[in-house]
Amino acid sequence: MHNKAIILGAGPTGLVLAWKLLENGWSVDLYEKNQRVGGMCQTWPWGEFLVDVGPHIFHTPESTLADFWEKEFGDLFVKGEFRCKNVQGERFDQLYDYPISWEGISHFAPELKKRIIRELEQRNPEEKQRATTYREYMNAEVGPTLREMFFERYPQKIWGIPTDRMSAIWAPKRIEFRQKITPFYHKQWNAVGKYGTGCIFERIREKIVQLGGRCHLQHDVQAIGHQDNQLQTIQFANGQSLAMAADDVVVSTLPITLTAQLLGQPSALRYRGICSLFFAYNTPAILPEGCHWLYYDSPKVLFNRITEAKKMAPEIGPADKTYLTAEICYGDADPLLDTPPQALLAQVAEQIEMTGLAPRALLFDQAIHWEPHVYPLQEVGFQEELARTRASISKIRGLFSTGAGGDFYYADAQVLFHKAFDLADTLCQKESTLAQVLRKPPRVTLNKTVTLAHTAVGDAQRAYIIAEAGLNHNGSLAMAKQLVEQAKEAGCDAVKFQTYTPHSRISSKVKTSRYAEQIIGLEESAFEMFARLSMPFSAQKELFAHARALGIEIFSTPFDFASVDFLESLGVALYKIASMDLVNLPLIEAVARTGKPMILSTGMSTLGQIEEAVETVANAGNANLILLHCNSAYPSAPGEMNLRVIQTLKESFQIPVGLSDHTFGLFTAHTAIVLGANVIERHFTLDRMLEGPDHILSSEPWEMKELVKISHMVPAILGSPVKRIQPTEYDTINAQRKCLYAARDLQAGEILTRDMVTIKGPGGGLLPRYLEVILGRTVRQNIEADYPITWSDI
Repeated sequence: MHNKAIILGAGPTGLVLAWKLLENGWSVDLYEKNQRVGGMCQTWPWGEFLVDVGPHIFHTPESTLADFWEKEFGDLFVKGEFRCKNVQGERFDQLYDYPISWEGISHFAPELKKRIIRELEQRNPEEKQRATTYREYMNAEVGPTLREMFFERYPQKIWGIPTDRMSAIWAPKRIEFRQKITPFYHKQWNAVGKYGTGCIFERIREKIVQLGGRCHLQHDVQAIGHQDNQLQTIQFANGQSLAMAADDVVVSTLPITLTAQLLGQPSALRYRGICSLFFAYNTPAILPEGCHWLYYDSPKVLFNRITEAKKMAPEIGPADKTYLTAEICYGDADPLLDTPPQALLAQVAEQIEMTGLAPRALLFDQAIHWEPHVYPLQEVGFQEELARTRASISKIRGLFSTGAGGDFYYADAQVLFHKAFDLADTLCQKESTLAQVLRKPPRVTLNKTVTLAHTAVGDAQRAYIIAEAGLNHNGSLAMAKQLVEQAKEAGCDAVKFQTYTPHSRISSKVKTSRYAEQIIGLEESAFEMFARLSMPFSAQKELFAHARALGIEIFSTPFDFASVDFLESLGVALYKIASMDLVNLPLIEAVARTGKPMILSTGMSTLGQIEEAVETVANAGNANLILLHCNSAYPSAPGEMNLRVIQTLKESFQIPVGLSDHTFGLFTAHTAIVLGANVIERHFTLDRMLEGPDHILSSEPWEMKELVKISHMVPAILGSPVKRIQPTEYDTINAQRKCLYAARDLQAGEILTRDMVTIKGPGGGLLPRYLEVILGRTVRQNIEADYPITWSDI
């Protein structure tokens, strides 16, 4: 196991990761370009005040994280009820409570209230499922009036793009209509730093030093030297150079674009920055009573938010004075960047006075601060450039990119803490994910040609084309039927969906379920997404009948035993097992025992793990198995596809092998056919601009028609023949790989029986292969329901 880490960037993720690695016995060096730690969460003195980059509120619905924060930083927190309002009106005299609540709507003018309620009652779920722009999605979600009031001018101000040009992917996944006017972080533990946000991270720095870690401040990285995908040196602006050992682990928490640039691989990804302007006033308080920050969507003022931090943390300034923080979002070519700082400060101070908040006569000091890498600009089609950029980083052995900037994903403190915890677990191999032994691939007795329904699949046959409709129906049976019809029209051999019960696929409590902002519905967790997109069995029964009437083969990927039983009741001709379930040997065995042909994806796996799955199928007496080579990053970069693995799998198992393709366009699929792929599975959508996890990387009907045509063409692309887990897949392993979970609350002393254990994702506990091993063992310590089971628990 690696035992030395070099972490670039002493922001929240870098600091927490360093702390946790040190606790596991690692040697850690942390490098930060500034003179203080904290990154965008740093605090610094300004006259009589302590200032932050905007308001940073620690909040979480999880008792585990809340207890951790209380234990480690309880004396540094100020807990309270933090509230905000949305300011509108020509004279900035209309203040609306936010988040939206029915109590708040009840205070609206009668005609406005009636119009809003009428529009909410007339909403059509189909319109949201078919929306391709932010504006269309929000019209379907809340109606035109509320969209115009809260979700039109403000997002345009934040992102610099009109909402009819913004993808539906950017839209809030759900809007919570609260019953009462409540604090912003309602029903969550929340607090701010007593001496600014930075005091929390300064304490973490102290813990790092106490554990023997080293924090090197004012070390600005200028270049990362590498050769043959091996790290060589790190160059700093102060002239110092750091030589890398072969087994050193380097974790960059810098913006992903900067990390790529340091490697000599410029990226076209873009960020929106925040300009924070600080204004000190000779008055104890300014914002309305009970209000801590205000949102402004008016084009008359440059700023989008005003915060009075001292109302949340009184210790950061004298009792008789206060300051306001005005935030302005800007892009890399914004005219704001050309405005002289003093002129910009004067303009904003005048606008603050115009809103009626504070007269300039009380103003006695002002300052400005720029943060260029805050909001990842997720433009239409950004996923392809993100995949390319990630690949340019992940191909460097021992280099990880994580954190808000490193993941190209804006996140609050609770998410960053969890990401740091999980990466520390991965690096320390607590799941045995990276420590599993690669076994020599044996030859197994399985059929070299497999018949899927009435079509033979093998080396002597053309490539079998599967339209992977998956979740691209967006929960709509009508859309699912359209996908079937279009797959038939395109000439595909089969169309495939996904079958699962809403709560069986992934845990609601750990890993990626903790990576989503859960306050006002701006994001949804993986658990919530899968629950929303699940299709009832009754609807699937109708869908299968529709496909059979059209004459196209239809099948599905089951994710649990109930779904296998249901699909058997429909008389499916074949099954697909997803990459995340390749280690779920009990499920594979259950499907194999149906005697139906099986297709098994092999993303996130070693050759040894594939062998276990193949042996499970063979030992169940099923001789009809097809493997699909796959990279489970969504989307996948062409440079990480390693298409020669197709031949490796063929030689190892002597069975048909194809490709499950998650790249953009048809080039990779085209090349795979040339290299002998017997099956091509591609995601299929009616419109790539629809909201949903897979639409953007899917083929539309015209492209799927083209794939069917070129299944007989011969281009030439080669990749690496080595089958191994790609670095970009580690997050997906954490997110979706199955392991053993407690099916109910387990008490210390209980003897484990089969009904106490369930199999679901994400990873974090024992692999399903150990199910029979742990039955009959004694529970050592209490295990809460829906939490993973580990060796230390039994």
